[in-house]
Amino acid sequence: MPETSGRRSSFDAELDQASGLRRIFDGLAAHWSLVLQPSTRSGIHAAALASRARQLAEHGGDTLVIDAARSQVALPLGLRLRYDLQHALAGDCEIGDACVAAGESLWVLPAARALDQACTDARHARRVAAAVQMVAGDMRQAMLILPAARVSWIENLPELGRLREALIPVVHGVDAGAAVLTAVRLAVSEAQIDTFHLLFLGMGEAAAGRLLSGMAAIAQRHFGATLLAAKPVPDAGFASGPGRAKHRPVESVF
Repeated sequence: MPETSGRRSSFDAELDQASGLRRIFDGLAAHWSLVLQPSTRSGIHAAALASRARQLAEHGGDTLVIDAARSQVALPLGLRLRYDLQHALAGDCEIGDACVAAGESLWVLPAARALDQACTDARHARRVAAAVQMVAGDMRQAMLILPAARVSWIENLPELGRLREALIPVVHGVDAGAAVLTAVRLAVSEAQIDTFHLLFLGMGEAAAGRLLSGMAAIAQRHFGATLLAAKPVPDAGFASGPGRAKHRPVESVF
């Protein structure tokens, strides 16, 4: 086993420093977007979210994807991940080893194990949030993929606490509507999110339209939520505002 105590102390000090800098330079925060992964997920989810992340990077610059839902976004991006955020927090690797480059302007940070522990340990939840914010602080955009059942965790991230909308991937199937409406109910009640952009996958426009119409009526009537079909990235307004150079050394592990 490698010696981790010194590395852990150094990382915690860096997190504390980053937290202080964020308070001073809050106006330079990355643009955040939230993806809620329904209880059902598949390879088509991973491919679609990976494609969307690529588009975000192409149109908006340096983009970080924090996969805290085991959506396996790294696989369609051709990445082979050895470390995750929990390894970095435990002192088993540097943060740059866990944050993997998927191209010139795109990085992936797997964080599902860290979120698992964060949901049972309030102190660890703060460390996870600080680490995520530290890495995202050097990016122009950050996409956080959360399990819908854990949407309340965004209260640890002030940048996300102000969001009132989320993206939900939807794959056609007998349970698709129920999974989406469950995610919507949780997000409305636990995070005050009221607008949802549904990314329909593996179905034609007619089928997607019918599914959206039925779910939108239920969501509005029972939860006061608005459901919309997701637009392509260039039209979604994600890439706005002046650019900011990024210099954090992150390593690619292929």
